[in-house]
Amino acid sequence: MKLILSIALLFSILSAGKYDKVKITEDMSYVFVYHKGHAIKIHRIQDIQNHLTGTYAKISYPCPGMCIQPISFNDKIETIGEVEVVKFIKNQVNNKKGVVIDARPKKLYNQGTIPSSINIPFSLSKNTKAMDNILTVLGVTNNSNGTLNIEKAIEIVVYCNGPWCSKSKQLITALLKKGYPADKIQYYRGGFQMWKSLGLTTVKTK
Repeated sequence: MKLILSIALLFSILSAGKYDKVKITEDMSYVFVYHKGHAIKIHRIQDIQNHLTGTYAKISYPCPGMCIQPISFNDKIETIGEVEVVKFIKNQVNNKKGVVIDARPKKLYNQGTIPSSINIPFSLSKNTKAMDNILTVLGVTNNSNGTLNIEKAIEIVVYCNGPWCSKSKQLITALLKKGYPADKIQYYRGGFQMWKSLGLTTVKTK
């Protein structure tokens, strides 16, 4: 993985200016990440005339069910924005210290997701066995006395459709109830809608 990223990075340096018109931040034009066997360059769309289309171009969704979510729904969970997600991918995901979780249904995940994301649909939060398996995947194990060992729990960022979507909140709440450490969880409230609105790279899984 590191070799592929290194080769991709070397290639990108030769054409760095191509992504300098619309940067992510003043000092960051792009970030590489490994997604399902491929090195993906996360950057913003360089066409300044580009417009968002499709489902995520909508500005209104019915409430209840799709009400605007508060910036913070739990005082123990940090809420982050797009720059923090990109830096998390660069520093935690690329070094196998963290995972980005897409809490939307699998169909939506397959249609497009944030590079490096894994899909854990919010609907699994009601399935005890599935949640136990998810904890194991995220590094939580059981001690011999039946208590949870969270020492190796990895850092996660959880997101869903956008500021009007509660799916990530439901999954985070379920993880907390199962004993996942709050200081290992970050909530990306902007979700897929804000990611696309800023012209950041997305990938299809199928």
